[in-house]
Amino acid sequence: MFHRFSGSARSVVLHAWDNAISEGRKFIESDHILLALLDLHSELFEKLLGYRIDIQAVQGELAPLMKPTDVACAPTKMRFNEQCKLLMLAATEEARTSWEQWEAPRRRVGTVLPEDISYWEARLGQTIRVTHPARWLDRWLLRRTWEVDERHLLLGLLKVVEGPAVTVLRKRGVTLEAAHQRLCATNE
Repeated sequence: MFHRFSGSARSVVLHAWDNAISEGRKFIESDHILLALLDLHSELFEKLLGYRIDIQAVQGELAPLMKPTDVACAPTKMRFNEQCKLLMLAATEEARTSWEQWEAPRRRVGTVLPEDISYWEARLGQTIRVTHPARWLDRWLLRRTWEVDERHLLLGLLKVVEGPAVTVLRKRGVTLEAAHQRLCATNE
């Protein structure tokens, strides 16, 4: 399931898994995904709202809203609850849709952006130092396909989940429409 997830999205899921284990939960829930996003990618919320969200305040708000803890299971048997499964599917769909709307048309023209170079530098673990790349290098830099990243996890959370995590976000003014506009759209 996670072959289309970027390294940062995978780290969010692993962080959510750690949160669920530390709380003694039986399932990874959407609340754990939200806390992992806040902890690892607070810049998303800063870009969306214009200010940083205090993770301790969110944890304090989520605590009374969460259901009582089920009997804990072994960490190796940890699974997603149904809402979280829907969240992952919605995040995958958001990534594919975003790619088709914004990225794929730009790639047909063959324009390499700085984000393409930074993507490959992160993937390769080294700097790409070419001021005027050859045509073959342009094609190579543009060969990446769609993948789920932390933005898509947040969009999936807002799209399908009704629960404490979304209640806390909506109270702060985070909506699906605003998230789409600020996190996925390009300047056209």
